[in-house]
Amino acid sequence: MSLARSPLLRAATRSVSARTPLARSFTTSKADTIPIAASADNGIQTTSITVAVRAGPRFETSPGVAHVLKNFTFKSNAKRSALALVREAELYGGVLSASLTKEHLLLNAEFLRGDEDYFVELLGDVLSSSKLLPHEFSEEVVPAVQSEYEQALNQPQVLGLDKLSQTAYRQRGLGASLFSDPASPVSHSDAVKFAQAVFAKDNIAVVGSGIDESHLSKLVGKHFANVRSNKGPIQAGSKQYFGGDARVSFVPHEGAEGPHAHFGHYFVAFEGAGVDASPELSVLRSHLGGESSVKWTTGLSPLAQLKDKVAGAEATAFNLAFTDSGLFGAYITAPHAKLLDAAKEVAKVLKDASSSISAEDLTKAKAKARFEAAAAIESRAGIHAAVGGQLLEAKVQALDETLAKIEGVSASNLSSAAAKLLKSKPTTVAVGDVYKLPYADEFL
Repeated sequence: MSLARSPLLRAATRSVSARTPLARSFTTSKADTIPIAASADNGIQTTSITVAVRAGPRFETSPGVAHVLKNFTFKSNAKRSALALVREAELYGGVLSASLTKEHLLLNAEFLRGDEDYFVELLGDVLSSSKLLPHEFSEEVVPAVQSEYEQALNQPQVLGLDKLSQTAYRQRGLGASLFSDPASPVSHSDAVKFAQAVFAKDNIAVVGSGIDESHLSKLVGKHFANVRSNKGPIQAGSKQYFGGDARVSFVPHEGAEGPHAHFGHYFVAFEGAGVDASPELSVLRSHLGGESSVKWTTGLSPLAQLKDKVAGAEATAFNLAFTDSGLFGAYITAPHAKLLDAAKEVAKVLKDASSSISAEDLTKAKAKARFEAAAAIESRAGIHAAVGGQLLEAKVQALDETLAKIEGVSASNLSSAAAKLLKSKPTTVAVGDVYKLPYADEFL
């Protein structure tokens, strides 16, 4: 089973995925202290502009407020009502959206070339003059937040992945959930205070595709002039890794279909590394794999072979990297009675990687890792999220540099990285019938 089936799951994995290297075609500059990156994409008839804000759960001042703010954007501001904003955007044929990662809030506008002035103005108004009205909060924001939370509860992969970081980092900083829990309700005043703190010039970056850098810089300087300035960027929450075990009872919703609907789900992870800190982990993820590169085939990676060893079982390796920390491990799904056997096989694969890896396997793993690094910047959404994060952290890295680091990984480097992972305290999350699912000490 892929780790990227549903929109919520893609958001969850994207929130903790390794930052993509900066494409060579992007040009960077600053507009009134705001970092900017743009790619002209000559010949493309559409433009996409993203404002990246340090306003993900890692930076939140109260549990769930980042999720609430994500749903509070593109509402009424000093120039337009929420209805007028929607009607005007549709009149231009544009699309507005907001998404959330573990560290950043992303405000995006997509539209036809030539309409840049309107949509940059609109994004600037969101940051500088959103009214954040109480009735919009209660009538629109709260129901939307509740709906997304309930959707997450009905998707074991999303639920398990979010719980994994909460368990690893103890629900603080990097461990803050992507979703607002009704058990800890966010008030209107909490949301307003958070917005006022994070919507500031020194806490944002702007990325554009299909627009010249000088033109984007000029528009940002013009339309972001009223965005407030703070004394410094919002401070990030804790990155301290603890590890531990979590068990979440889960019953598929009525009408759930598919071969995995009634399976158990298990995440096992170890303390990884931050973005760009360990190219060995990118190569190790590619080596362990789990997914197939050719349709209708099982695949030849070690984790892909799990299907042949344990009936009904599947496993996929992941390398979830934040700015300065990360989680590396595997997601396993299998019939409840078979999940312990599957987990034992996954543990064996990890231990085998820590002892040795053949020259052929290393070559394949590095080729796949290079492909994944390059492919990650093919979509505008992916590269905008990645480049925005790089600009905010002032750690811009070119694709060529990333590929060179991957190519420089040796077999001994890879085994050492795997051995180091196994020395850290594991983090495990079991989702399903918890009375039947294993504990970490039963297979590690």
